Amino acid sequence: MQTLKTVGVIYYKTKIMNYEDRIAVFIDILGFKELLNETVERDGKDNTVAIEKLMDAYKAIRDVWDLDVEDKTPIIKKTDKNSKVITTFSDSVVISFSVTQRSEIFYTLLEIKWMIMRLLQRNILCRGAMAYGKLIHTDTMLFGPALVEAYILESKAANYPRIILDRSIIDLAGQFPSLHHSASQEMEYVEALLERDLDGMYYIDYFTKAQDELDDPQYDFPVYIEMLGNKIRAGMNASKHSSKADIRVKYIWMKEKYNAMVGLSKNSRFIASLEKAGDSELADFYRKLKPINPNPTLESLTSKQRSK
Repeated sequence: MQTLKTVGVIYYKTKIMNYEDRIAVFIDILGFKELLNETVERDGKDNTVAIEKLMDAYKAIRDVWDLDVEDKTPIIKKTDKNSKVITTFSDSVVISFSVTQRSEIFYTLLEIKWMIMRLLQRNILCRGAMAYGKLIHTDTMLFGPALVEAYILESKAANYPRIILDRSIIDLAGQFPSLHHSASQEMEYVEALLERDLDGMYYIDYFTKAQDELDDPQYDFPVYIEMLGNKIRAGMNASKHSSKADIRVKYIWMKEKYNAMVGLSKNSRFIASLEKAGDSELADFYRKLKPINPNPTLESLTSKQRSK
């Protein structure tokens, strides 16, 4: 007779569940406590504007995956794409799917990129990680080593407003490509969404590689660049005090990625091609585009923190 101690088997009522090999993504909404604090006035009354802003952020997340679930908390949806399950609760989002689902690593990374950009437009940042391993993820249960690894990566390694993964996830994408792609082609598509950071981790690039996801890539990108720049400047100005060094380092990371994007955008050949095409207004925008003050750098700030 089997008992509750049976390794790798979970008993829930009369149903036996085994771990599945799944990709798990854990995403944390940054600054959620502050967002919640804003929803209540000092006199204890509801701040309806702040509440509406928070609800709009949740809706922006749900809309990416069409999570149209009513009166259910946490919000869970098993999408039409077979194995994918998404759970949102408080300041967290968990996404998982079977590792064998073809091209799903690419599609999930792309959808997360859309989510990041939607939240940015609402002045909200997020951080997270993608991992692979054993997991149970249903409408009533969510646990397993894959989730623990994704959570640890998010809390210990992500550090900045980025969704990270290591090279092994890209290799897994090559093992389960779209039926229309070779392994190398699938991996190229995945890498086209990513950049490799200085610590060796890959992250979803919502800076330079955001352009193609906009409704009108050519004319909406300048608006997106300005929005990003304003967000970073405001964040750096609000975190000047030493007590907010942990927040400031996040914006310095963003600033460095932003400045790299500006450098690419100011390419003289690119600007000349816009002029030649008659887009003088766009050419003028990129010509006048300036990086955010390069000092301090992420390296100098972390060095100071280590020396204390």
